[in-house]
Amino acid sequence: MKTALVVRLMSRLSFVVSLFIATLMTMAQADKYKPGDKIEYRESVYSEVWEPGVFMYATPDGKQPIIRKKPNEFYPEGSQTALAWDRIRPLGTKPAVKAPPETVAKPAPVPRPTPPVITQPPAQPQAKKTAPPEKTPVTLPTTAGGLMTKEEVLNFLQARLGDQPFANPQRTQILKELGEMIKRRGLNFRYENLSDFSNALGKYGASSEVTFPLRDNFGPPTKESWLMGQWSLSKVGATVDYDGRDGYIYRQTEIGVKDVGSVIINADGTYVWNIDVPRGVAKGTWRKAKPEDMPYQGGDAIVLQKAKGGMDWIVHQDRVTELKGDWVNIAQLDYRQIREGGFRTKGK
Repeated sequence: MKTALVVRLMSRLSFVVSLFIATLMTMAQADKYKPGDKIEYRESVYSEVWEPGVFMYATPDGKQPIIRKKPNEFYPEGSQTALAWDRIRPLGTKPAVKAPPETVAKPAPVPRPTPPVITQPPAQPQAKKTAPPEKTPVTLPTTAGGLMTKEEVLNFLQARLGDQPFANPQRTQILKELGEMIKRRGLNFRYENLSDFSNALGKYGASSEVTFPLRDNFGPPTKESWLMGQWSLSKVGATVDYDGRDGYIYRQTEIGVKDVGSVIINADGTYVWNIDVPRGVAKGTWRKAKPEDMPYQGGDAIVLQKAKGGMDWIVHQDRVTELKGDWVNIAQLDYRQIREGGFRTKGK
């Protein structure tokens, strides 16, 4: 019984020591490079090809280096990725040449010299202590403010998912994080479904968590004050299938009907919706939209409470339409099937 307990304790102690040694080795690797150092990286664990790159920084736990790879068609300045420490080395390092086994001669034994007798050790001058060099602060990619660029979006995916994104068990969560970042910061470009950029996204399996925010967040996030004013409305009808009475079923896609009224949104929390005459006027109060009301678009939006048809309607900036002027979308909050669009006639 005591023997088994001792064996168990010795095993745990050995594990702790091994973990401590591994941590020291990782720290030594992290201190070996400085941000901006030119390095070589091994493109694949299955290949001995080394490519030139730049060391950016180490991950917060020090377990992996983040590097910038050489430029290519989709990344003119090179993409960022995380690798293992043994897959990078200083630029210009020459690999050791292994001699064939039959040509390696066994070294002759070297006689051990007799140590000299020292009666008193000589005094050693004390080295002058100097302050350690200050480390350059490193920020994680795509955490700065301002509108995001295409390069930032792709660099985020490369740094977090690497060259084998579908093998990453956290891929779905990482894509959601990117979508939230796009909503929070906005974009300096309009997303196109068929483009070199969308093809590059396909490498990472970017789905609606990313593509819908890319579609809905051109420009800076909307401020609540931007929504105040008067908006002339037009109605957008949903797609409808109907019987043509000739043996065929016809589909009528979304259609727009101009001049279906206007809505005035006041900064004091009230609204007046002039519904297409003769149906009258809806008046009430509005509230600020909640995050769950805006799954794909960032910035502010408002909800007209108990408005047209006695239902709540959400109002947010139209950041997709490329028409001149200011535009909004208004949709039933719960269904989003019936929508109305509007352009500013007063306010701001």
